[in-house]
Amino acid sequence: MNDTILTCSLDFPRVSPGSAASYVRMIERLLEHVNGQLKTNPGIDGLIGCNPLNLMRTVQQNHASFMSTIITLNSVELLIRTVPWMYRAYHARGFTYDYFFVELIAWQIAVAECFDQPDQKTEIMSVYKWLAEHHEDLIKLSLTGAAPSFSVRDEADEMRQVFLLLLLEGDSYGCLRLVEQSIRTADDLRHFYLHVIWPAMCAIGQQWEYNRISVAEEHLATAIVGRVMAGLYPMISLCGVTCGKVVVSAGPNEFHEVGARMVADFMEMDGWDVTYLGANVPANVLLDILRIQKPFILALSIATVFNLGNGQELIRIVKEDPETRDIKLMVGGLAFKDMPHLWKEIGADGYAADAHSATLLSKEWWSERGYA
Repeated sequence: MNDTILTCSLDFPRVSPGSAASYVRMIERLLEHVNGQLKTNPGIDGLIGCNPLNLMRTVQQNHASFMSTIITLNSVELLIRTVPWMYRAYHARGFTYDYFFVELIAWQIAVAECFDQPDQKTEIMSVYKWLAEHHEDLIKLSLTGAAPSFSVRDEADEMRQVFLLLLLEGDSYGCLRLVEQSIRTADDLRHFYLHVIWPAMCAIGQQWEYNRISVAEEHLATAIVGRVMAGLYPMISLCGVTCGKVVVSAGPNEFHEVGARMVADFMEMDGWDVTYLGANVPANVLLDILRIQKPFILALSIATVFNLGNGQELIRIVKEDPETRDIKLMVGGLAFKDMPHLWKEIGADGYAADAHSATLLSKEWWSERGYA
């Protein structure tokens, strides 16, 4: 990591809980103010690479979600790991680096005009000033790739390379044929999930990050993987139930569900009674399901850092409800990559780096309750 930014991170301003809560409450008002400023900027078309304004608003919505988490957790590490990725991803889509500086100034103006309490205004403003002061350092991290990118180690796995190529070509038939020819046992399936599907999907995500494929191509690859996993499910459903009930879900507003589905399948193969809910389950709906099913574990997948705040709020709700507070709460997903301690800060009971780790942690919890 860049030595300058690492040294300066020691001076990152902390935000009090009261100021953080006010920022979260005021986020829609701040967003409206920032979007209004940017829309009327005479050079906005050049700054956003002639992209539609709706994409700019999406960038700002993601910024708001991300900064709400940063300010609430006071996590400069999460900020330094994520901002260069955001710069890189949107710059690949035509946004200039100057745009990000302009947006930081717009947020400062919005904070100055929307916050009434001087102490809260000062605290939030200091965060945006820190970002503006280190804008060039963050660009350098973006250009060098020194900040961790959401990808995995390149493995010399021929099957993964073939599968990735088929995904990039949109060849669903080829992917299904590859699976039919290769998967014979539960161990084959576990290896395929961990060493073929997962790294291939991370590679797809990296291709999107650098704007080498479109969002439609990314969605097509995800859909093909969904068909492949559905085709493998009959092999999984033959496993008997020897453990308790588990609910597996992507977090609220989280549309990346492949990781959650892998966890669900691994847990079912390991003998758990699994209810898999899929993507973007609202917190109130998930809470109702937990009250009805009363599972031993809730496994929650959060892939994007923009959704960490939603996950944290869901965990708080589950932990405070008398009917669900005893449920063990496990989190995982790319949002925690290289920051596995983050699960503690958002209130979970444990973290699993992958589907296999999820089964190990679940069995550990099961044994601690005296069931094994």
